[in-house]
Amino acid sequence: MRTRLLVSTLALTALVAAPACGGDDPPGSLIVPFKIGANVDCSVLAVTDVTVELYKYSASGAAGDLIDQEVVDCEDGQAEFTGLIAGRYNVKVSGVDAEKVIVTDNFDNDPADIAEVTSGAENTADVVTMSPTPAKILVRWLLNGGFGMCSNVPVTNFRVATYEKEGLSELLTYDFDCDPEEPSVMGYNAIIDPDRQIAGDDLDRVYIDALDEKGTSLVTAPLEFVMEPPGHGRTVKLTAAVDCTGDPCTISCAAGKGADPMEPTLCLAD
Repeated sequence: MRTRLLVSTLALTALVAAPACGGDDPPGSLIVPFKIGANVDCSVLAVTDVTVELYKYSASGAAGDLIDQEVVDCEDGQAEFTGLIAGRYNVKVSGVDAEKVIVTDNFDNDPADIAEVTSGAENTADVVTMSPTPAKILVRWLLNGGFGMCSNVPVTNFRVATYEKEGLSELLTYDFDCDPEEPSVMGYNAIIDPDRQIAGDDLDRVYIDALDEKGTSLVTAPLEFVMEPPGHGRTVKLTAAVDCTGDPCTISCAAGKGADPMEPTLCLAD
């Protein structure tokens, strides 16, 4: 690993001989090495740039104030910081592809990555390991032609099930309240995936079902969306149209969003 001296031998001797002005400790520097998984090459996930951020230390791992950041080429394998006050820092690292989509990061590492800086010295943090980011699923539903309210239909929950291998292997199933309390994202409702189960390079099927208060489906079959795996960190937007003016309720592709031309019963992502 490349190293460098902060000061010459003579300058270091002078620092030792004379205390810093006002009793302040001299700053230190920090090298933060990073890798993807078990040293996977950057090209495998098409990572171009990596952003390394240092935050005010929090024992809980929650990011405090941003202290400094560096953007480096992924192939560099490390970022260097100078002029840092001695102490501990939370470290956040993320890598983007050519489209500036975050495809890998360390945001879910447990325990959270930290680095320590010693006054007047060059310090090297432990290697920060990044993992692929999951796909993001955003869902919305149009009730009774788009003008209905949850109070007008017997739907209590929407169940969204994500799959890989053409529907053979489940990734994550998530239930939304018909009237979610969480704020919407661009008019859609976001699936919460803390364990990163929705692998963007594998996701190819999503099913949306409308359930009553007992958890019983109100439609003859869940609505099926088919797609090519969107890739790490990509966002998939889905719209379902539910009509409960008849019995049973029906669920279909939203007008204008279209169905798979080869299989009209299958919907396409927005």
